[in-house]
Amino acid sequence: MANGYHVSLEKAWRPGSRHSILLTPQGYRGPVNDLTSELHETGADRVRGYGLEVHHRIYLGATPSPTDGYYVAYGASYQHFRLQFQAKSWQPEAGPDNLYYYEYRLRNQTETIDRYGASVVLGRQLVFPNTSFFLDAYLGLGLRKADSRGTLPTTQYASSMSDYGSAGVYLPVGLRVGVAL
Repeated sequence: MANGYHVSLEKAWRPGSRHSILLTPQGYRGPVNDLTSELHETGADRVRGYGLEVHHRIYLGATPSPTDGYYVAYGASYQHFRLQFQAKSWQPEAGPDNLYYYEYRLRNQTETIDRYGASVVLGRQLVFPNTSFFLDAYLGLGLRKADSRGTLPTTQYASSMSDYGSAGVYLPVGLRVGVAL
């Protein structure tokens, strides 16, 4: 929904262990939409980026499979976004007399955001019987910090909790469908 593409890889610490490590490389590419930013104006706003999330999972209770059931996970993440958009700004422009004058008009702008986070989640992974398919749903609480730099003096992408430049408390929520290899 945020033009993000995530692929998760989960590996048990050892066979039969209830502990696993979950690596989630991320890629972002596409238009900025209303879900991620309330401030985009022209529909030409674009995002490109990448990220990595690492979680330690601990499965709870007795189940037939070590990676089936309820779990608690904690971990860290890093994301890098480069946004291109149009916004009005003051810029010096050469006049006919070769002097520079400040002009306020719509211009191409960029913003680069580096976001760091940590989260704790509670989830349920369900492996479908006699198949290698699974469904995983989770909800948690996280904290993140965002550093932004761009052509405008203020950040344009921190208008809501789901925006690319948002910082502070957030609610990680997700639904994954996958294949166990």
